[in-house]
Amino acid sequence: MTWYPVADLADFEGRPVLAREAGGQALALYRVDGAVHATQGRCTHAGALLAEGEVVEGYIECPAHYGLFEIPTGRAQGGPVCRDLAVYPVRVEEGRVWVEVVPPGA
Repeated sequence: MTWYPVADLADFEGRPVLAREAGGQALALYRVDGAVHATQGRCTHAGALLAEGEVVEGYIECPAHYGLFEIPTGRAQGGPVCRDLAVYPVRVEEGRVWVEVVPPGA
C-alpha cells in the first residue's frame, strides 16, 4: 500500500465531500465533524459518483437512487444499496490529506 497526497483541508471549504483519484482509484473524500474519511468514489449499486451526493448525518446519500452508506465504515444501509463501499486509511499532516491505497499492479 502507498500513501498519496489527495487534498488540502482548505479544499473542503463550503462542501463536505470531494472527488479525488489516488493510485488509479477513484475516491470520495469526506470531512464530517472535523474528521476526514475516504471511500471508493462510485456507488456499489449503480456506479454514480458519490461526490455528487449529499452528506446526511454521517452518511453519504447516492445521487442516483438515494441509497445511504455510513461514511466511516462504508456500510450499506439498506435498499437499493446492498454492498458496502471500500474504505481507505486517511492521515492529515500540516493541513494536507493523505490516503493509503494499493497502487495498480501491486
